[in-house]
Amino acid sequence: MSKPSPERQLRVLHVEDSELDHQLIAVELARAGLRVELCRLDSLAAVNAALDERWDAIISDFNLPGFSGLQVLALLKERHQLLPFILVSGEIGEDTAVEAMRNGASDYLLKNNLARLAPAMEHAIEAAEARRARVAADEELQASRQRLAELAQHLQTSVEQERSAIAREIHDDVGGSLTALN
Repeated sequence: MSKPSPERQLRVLHVEDSELDHQLIAVELARAGLRVELCRLDSLAAVNAALDERWDAIISDFNLPGFSGLQVLALLKERHQLLPFILVSGEIGEDTAVEAMRNGASDYLLKNNLARLAPAMEHAIEAAEARRARVAADEELQASRQRLAELAQHLQTSVEQERSAIAREIHDDVGGSLTALN
């Protein structure tokens, strides 16, 4: 696993209703030396539509007007997207944080501890890339096994056809020889 390179610009979806908090996140990521294109959305419908695009990570507030960060995480699970998801909140409780982690969140942070955001995001991106690589390898292995099974079936069919052809040929030769002897 490798860290995202400093030249690489990361596309991060930021689910946040506060412009000030959005700016704080942007400043913190820039301070850590990450090149980030940060897109802020504050409605569940907009987030759902944005998930059709390619993102490197999602940073989500927990409490938003009309929905929560856990609903955004549920959308990711429904879509089977392996995206790093970091929950950031000023008021998240330990039970909620544990529930989020069980549901697939990569990490959670309190807004008063944003210094951990960049390392947490880098680690989450590395872990997601490793998971995607494992999934791709598993899919390739499954496809290879399928091709091997098809090849084995084809080989078995060819052997049986060859045996049938040889048996017919022997039968015809022996039958012809017996007829000639008669």
